[in-house]
Amino acid sequence: MDIEYNVTYADDSKYKLVYNTDKHSYMMGKDKIPSVTRVIDSCFPKYLVDWAVQEGADFFLQSLEPYRKPDPATFIIPQRVIEHIHQGILTASKAISEHAADVGSVVHNWISEGIRWKLGYTHDPPEMPEDEEAINGVNAFKKWASSRNIKWLSTEEKIYYHADNNIYRYAGTVDAVASNIDGYPFVIDFKTSKKIYKPYYLQVAAYCRAIEKIHGIKPLGLILRLDKETGEFQEKIFDPQEHFAAFDLCLQLRKWSSTRIPKYDLSIRGPDKG
Repeated sequence: MDIEYNVTYADDSKYKLVYNTDKHSYMMGKDKIPSVTRVIDSCFPKYLVDWAVQEGADFFLQSLEPYRKPDPATFIIPQRVIEHIHQGILTASKAISEHAADVGSVVHNWISEGIRWKLGYTHDPPEMPEDEEAINGVNAFKKWASSRNIKWLSTEEKIYYHADNNIYRYAGTVDAVASNIDGYPFVIDFKTSKKIYKPYYLQVAAYCRAIEKIHGIKPLGLILRLDKETGEFQEKIFDPQEHFAAFDLCLQLRKWSSTRIPKYDLSIRGPDKG
């Protein structure tokens, strides 16, 4: 489904951004606008091979354990179990990844609804989720929020940015913008990952540059990791200006990688003489 968003810059420039909820893609007119995360993936592909192999190996060992005989080196395994193990190895990483994504979505949705409630867009605060890991993520957010004096500006805001030369453009969805946290404006990205990865800084830096154009503020970046196991939070505050140059290189790399390389015409150069 296509949803239209009107993005207005602080200088009163207006843009109509179309977001497709099924494809998670952005369009402006007939032009497809790359998302921030896809631009970053051009530079930092998600290398999950080692992790997937490890999950498959762990599943294999766990599945063998019930069939261990008195001799620790001896196993008697029915064919149907072998087939089950084979299928389990193929899908172990996918199942874990999908569960993690589901938990992350539940936490993000709860936070977004909570911010909307704080902004007066809804009458009641969101209900707590039922999943234990999601509860831990929400509690981690609550701990962080109670430790800060926050004035929210927006949540799940659609952004669009173009460079002054209009060559490089991108769009995205910002988890949250605060006009004031303890005296400073912030763009905040919520993560439920195992740790804070370096590409996250580029993601938030890109959002900050767009928010600067839209709201006329110069926000700092804040990555807030919400631990699904402990219910604790990890906060990283940084100056986005120091990281946007690296994101700009990713924009250039993506543009290069999506451009067809023409066949070289030797007649243009001519034969070497020497």
